[in-house]
Parts: sequence; structure tokens; C-alpha cells
Amino acid sequence: MGALEQIQALYEYNEWANDHVLEAASGLSKEELGRKLGASFESVQGNLTHTLGAQVVWLARWTGSGLAKMPELDEVRVLDAIIEGYASSHEDLRRFVGSLGEGDIARAISYVDTRGNAYERPLGPLMTHVVNHGTHHRAETAMALTALGKPPRQLDYLYFELERAQGDD
Repeated sequence: MGALEQIQALYEYNEWANDHVLEAASGLSKEELGRKLGASFESVQGNLTHTLGAQVVWLARWTGSGLAKMPELDEVRVLDAIIEGYASSHEDLRRFVGSLGEGDIARAISYVDTRGNAYERPLGPLMTHVVNHGTHHRAETAMALTALGKPPRQLDYLYFELERAQGDD
């Protein structure tokens, strides 16, 4: 598997796993969604919003569209808005990933982080970072969902690959 194929698979996985977490979260009340349970961003809502914001910010960096900071957590307060945000972000990421050629993965991307620090890194590792970042926060969110009695299904990459292989039959 080449670098581009691996990135494509990771972004399919990212969307698959996000959708499963959102499916589990859809059974929460507004109070449960915002309940502070010790996750990085305190709640299921906080973690989902942060992860969505990261996807949006990184894509803007890669495309040069100019968005320079994470959206504020309180900009997205309703689960429907979060789900719609993910749907839009996934569509934008699919379009971007679909536009890439093998040579793009090594292309240097210059960006400024949320603290104002300038960096230049190859696109491939930056894209891998976004999926890995999402995995970290999905795990926290899965723990919070489990504590609320709404555990998501298995989210490991292997299960994604097994489902993909079944679809190839």
C-alpha cells in the first residue's frame, strides 16, 4: 500500500469511527451531552466539538483558505449542529483526499498554529496527525459515552478493515 492509499484508508476510517461515536451520542439527552466526565474537553459535547474543530482547522491550513484558529467550544451547542458539522467536514475531507496525487503526500505545507508559531511540514504526516488526534479524543468520548450507558460499537481500525474486506466480497 502506497502513502496515498494509506492516507485514503485512514480518512475513510476516521469518518467511519466518527459516525459510530455520533450514533452512540445521538441517544444522549442535552444534559448528558454536556455532563462533565473528565475528558480533555470535559464532556462528550466538548470532545466532539473540539475534534470537529480540529478537522476544520487542519483542512483550512492544507488548502490555504485562511482559517487560523479553532472554533470556540460554545459555538456548537446542539447535537444536531455537531452532527451536521461532522457531515460537512467529512464531505470536505473526502473531496480534499480525493484531489490528492501520490506526490502531494510529501508536499511541504506552511501553517501557523493557534499560538502563532509558524511551521512547515509534509502533508502526509500532518494528515496522519489529524486522524490520530481524532482517535485519541474518540477514545475519551467512548469512555464518557460508556459511563453514560451509551457505549459506541468497537472503534479499532482492525474492525474498520474487516468491514471493508467484507464489502469487497
